[in-house]
Amino acid sequence: MKNLSLLLSSVFAVLLFAACGSPAEQPRSETADPLIDDAVMLVNTDSITVYIEDLVAFHTRHTLSTQTSPDQGIGAAVAYVVQRCEEFARRAEGVRPVPVVEVLYYPAGQKGGRYDRTLTVPEVLVTIPGTKAEREILLSAHIDTRVANVMDSTAFAPGANDDGSGVACLLEVVRILSEIPLEQTVKCAFVSGEEQGLDGSTFLAAKAKAENWPLMAMLNNDMIGNSEASGTGLVEDHKVRLFSDSRTGVDSDPRQLARYIKETARRFVPSQEVKLIYRNDRYRRSGDHTPFLREGFTAVRMSEYCENYDRTHQDVRTENGIAYGDLITGVDIPYLARNIQINLASVMNLAQAPARPQKARIANAGELENHTIIAWDPVRRTDGSIDTQVSYQILCRETDQPEWNILDSVAADPSLLSPSFRCPLSKDNYFFAVRSVSPAGNPSLPALAL
Repeated sequence: MKNLSLLLSSVFAVLLFAACGSPAEQPRSETADPLIDDAVMLVNTDSITVYIEDLVAFHTRHTLSTQTSPDQGIGAAVAYVVQRCEEFARRAEGVRPVPVVEVLYYPAGQKGGRYDRTLTVPEVLVTIPGTKAEREILLSAHIDTRVANVMDSTAFAPGANDDGSGVACLLEVVRILSEIPLEQTVKCAFVSGEEQGLDGSTFLAAKAKAENWPLMAMLNNDMIGNSEASGTGLVEDHKVRLFSDSRTGVDSDPRQLARYIKETARRFVPSQEVKLIYRNDRYRRSGDHTPFLREGFTAVRMSEYCENYDRTHQDVRTENGIAYGDLITGVDIPYLARNIQINLASVMNLAQAPARPQKARIANAGELENHTIIAWDPVRRTDGSIDTQVSYQILCRETDQPEWNILDSVAADPSLLSPSFRCPLSKDNYFFAVRSVSPAGNPSLPALAL
């Protein structure tokens, strides 16, 4: 009997080791949520093209540009975003909680820098309320544009990709989610002041902190529509970068969010590969997720795999046969559509997921043994009872590997105040985590077992 137990234990260990191997070699066992599958198919390339053409038509959306013209400048662009989002919101009436469209204003220029005067600047926040509204997810993009001279507020600055692509992403998400009830709240922030120093997102992050927004994830979209690199001519139209910060280590919450988005993309947008970039941003650059990181929120940045410096921050012109400037001809619309699908799928997956497990831990951390026991506190309903509809997935990965793999699933047990899972893998050789999963298969962010 003892030999049989040893044999079974060995077989189980082999199976678990295989489960924690290379993600590329392991077939995925998850089934896609049909609600998300259907929503992803609603992303429309014609709609995306119209958004960007309309944005380019404002001539410039520079933060210091006119706020009074009906057809040019930052004021007209903000009015356009408001009009579009209010139009989408009206479709929700009688279907779901109606999205709220707000214009926020913040003071700018008091400290000089990239300002030639003090002024009040507008930006747009759209809140799509969840049916439970316990937690929030934020998407952002910046509405403002620039040319080579960051202080030039009147030159033609089309900003088709930087960041018309991100604005188009948010508009399409608002359009689609206005008619799909989700459990958790989704916010879309069309910020200004990015090119002048991340001022609009700095204001918004401080507001979120002061008002205690229950923000579990923030995804900034900045330049997600170009697929060809300047200089090298490299074309990568099926890869997108996801930047994540590691100030609190390789298993920081931004890293967990980045892994989650990559896994979600693999399930729902398999033709687009998310490349995890373990940096906050590119060299000498920063984006609107950074102020949220500074305020302690979990935030990442999505950006195209290839950048074209002949277009970004350039005056529109042709020199030596090279076309400069950020025009819509430089936006790969099908590529952009896939990146929008990743945003939509990730938001929906998180919005339909249960709460993240709390107090995940290695229960036998003080014991000298080769088995590992992972324990956690069960997810509870608002009335304090254990949520029996939730199941749990145990995740593992070798310490030099970037991605989680599913080790096993555990059903909820209302009799257990501290569920646990025992496996024949050494805590010295692996990282472990726990996540909760809805009946439809929507997982929460992982909770690292420490």
